[in-house]
Amino acid sequence: MENENFQFNPETVGGILPPEEPRGAAPAGFSERFLAYAIDAAPFVAGAYVTFLVMVRSGAVEYSAAAELRCKLLWILPYLVYETLLSSGGRATLGKYLLGIRVKAADGSDLSVSRAFIRSGSYFVSAAVLNLGYLMALVTPEKRALHDYICGSRVISVKERGEWADGLVLVVSWALMAVLTGSWINSNFLRLTPEAKEKVVMAETTLSKVAKLEEIHRFKYGRYTEDLTRLAALTGNPDAVRREIMRTLEPDTLVLSTDGRAYVISGKARNWLKTEVSVTSIPPQKNQ
Repeated sequence: MENENFQFNPETVGGILPPEEPRGAAPAGFSERFLAYAIDAAPFVAGAYVTFLVMVRSGAVEYSAAAELRCKLLWILPYLVYETLLSSGGRATLGKYLLGIRVKAADGSDLSVSRAFIRSGSYFVSAAVLNLGYLMALVTPEKRALHDYICGSRVISVKERGEWADGLVLVVSWALMAVLTGSWINSNFLRLTPEAKEKVVMAETTLSKVAKLEEIHRFKYGRYTEDLTRLAALTGNPDAVRREIMRTLEPDTLVLSTDGRAYVISGKARNWLKTEVSVTSIPPQKNQ
C-alpha cells in the first residue's frame, strides 16, 4: 500500500450517529421477557383473586362470572399505571429489573410516558388472539412483540448472565408457561362452565324421570323394562316424554339396560363436552 496511515477528513463525514445503547444491549429473549412479565403481573392477579374472594365471603357480592370479571377490571388500572411509570424514562419494573432487561424506544432512547402507556395498554391487544402478539417475539428479527411494534419499542438486555443462570431462566419460564397453558385449557375447555353445568342438571333430571317411570312399571308389572315406548305410555303423554329427551339429551344417546331386577339408565347432556350422565337402581336384597 502506498499510504498505510488511516486518514479521513471530519468535514466530509455526514449524518448523525444514533444514541449509543448500553453495552451488551442485545434484544432480550422471549423466556426472560415472559418471566419478567409473570413477576410483574402476579401481585395484581393475586390481588384481584383475593379481593373477589373476600367480597364473596363477606356477602358484599354474589358469586357470578360477571362479578368476577368486574373485579378483575378494577385491578387493570393500577397495573397499567405500574407498567407505564416503570417502563418509561429508563426505569424498570420489578420483573425487568430482576431479569436485567429494559424497555427502550426503537431508536435506543428512553421510552416516554405516553408511549409507555400505549405499550402497556397494547398488552391486551397482544393477548387478544391466543397470545399470538406475545409469541411474535419468538420469530421477529429483534424479538419484538406486537405491543412493541404498536408503540415503537424494543426490549434489551442490560446485564449478562452466565450459562447456568440462562438455563434456569429458560427452564422456569417454560415450566410456568406450561402450567398457565394447562390452567387456561382446563378453564376454557375441560372445566364445565355454568351453562354447561345447567345442561348436565337438565339431563340428570330427565334420567330421573325415566327412572321414576321404571319404578312405576315395576310396581305394575313386577319387572323393569328396556322398552322406552312402554315407559312413555305410562305418562299418558308419550310425545311430551320424547320432546324432553330430545331437548336435554344428545340424539341417540339414551340407553336403558336392565335384567328386569335392576337397571342402568345413561345418556349424554347437550353441552359441547357431551357429558355422560347416568342413573342406577339399587338391586333388591336376596331375601326379598
